[in-house]
Amino acid sequence: MNILFIGLYPPHIGGIATHTFHLRQRLEGRGHEVHVVTYAHEGAPPDDRVHMVDTSARLRGISFIRKAPSVASSVIEEHGIDIIHSHFVAPPGYVGNGLAKKHGIPHVTTAHGSDINFMSKELVGKFLISNTLKHADAVICVSKDLKRRVEERTKVPVHYIPNGVDMTQFYPSDEKKEYILYVGALTEQKRVDEIIDALEGTGERLVVAGDGPERPRLMWLARQRNVDAEFLGYTTDVPSLMRRAKLLVQPSKEEGFGLTVLEAMASGVPTIARKRPALEEIVEHEVNGLLFPCFKVFRRELEALRSDESLRAELAREGLETAKKFSWKCVAERTEEVYKTLARKD
Repeated sequence: MNILFIGLYPPHIGGIATHTFHLRQRLEGRGHEVHVVTYAHEGAPPDDRVHMVDTSARLRGISFIRKAPSVASSVIEEHGIDIIHSHFVAPPGYVGNGLAKKHGIPHVTTAHGSDINFMSKELVGKFLISNTLKHADAVICVSKDLKRRVEERTKVPVHYIPNGVDMTQFYPSDEKKEYILYVGALTEQKRVDEIIDALEGTGERLVVAGDGPERPRLMWLARQRNVDAEFLGYTTDVPSLMRRAKLLVQPSKEEGFGLTVLEAMASGVPTIARKRPALEEIVEHEVNGLLFPCFKVFRRELEALRSDESLRAELAREGLETAKKFSWKCVAERTEEVYKTLARKD
């Protein structure tokens, strides 16, 4: 089967690019040919099956909607694409719908979380997402909570297929544990400020891997609270950062899946996360991690985790067992079944 992915892909960094990279690898290992249409990035595409679309830095989404169909149509016609799989409901899913209609081939879109959680709150985003969910042939969701919410908005088949974790990259290590780690975007809803507030006066070092509009304020806050915080920006060095972390903190108010939590578990790193539906699918409180409902509880649980070595060891041990249940091989097999279902309908 010849498959076209539309959406973020390396050298882009982040959860979606990680997902598309590993899914493509496993699908090609199963005998499929996968092409990718993605946003332009500095440097050359990683291989000749990755096709980049030049977009405006200020209006990236709109320019992708305008320019991607031409690039993708050429790929579809030249390589005999059998199915389109967009990653992120909009803009990639919106583009995928148009291409599916034009070329008469099935289209499946994966909802990764922030598309449904945030884009649908804006007028343009709401329109694009509603259109995609209405006209796609199938939708894949990375969490059960996301599946439930998408099913309320569409009549097309909706499938639950979680993310996987690459345990050849993320694995336990005897390296010295040096800091508390946060990995993710620096936006208001991620609530990284709560980590800084909770670490005031502890003497703990905080490493922040990620970037976003909140970075200047968070750097200022760390200075105000006298917290030793290092802001790395976007980095591809997450596996080694995990291996040297004492624990991972994920205080986000909205999560589509919680891939960094799973990666921490695979690395033998105890985790503490805000109690959200998607994260509760991975983290069982006081079994393989800690969950907190509010800042007051977060501060108390963080102190308990910092001071109790046996608790950290137990949570890390159980977290590792949890991570073993999430494989990219399984993700690829289940995704392939969705493709086959659509091909049979065609």
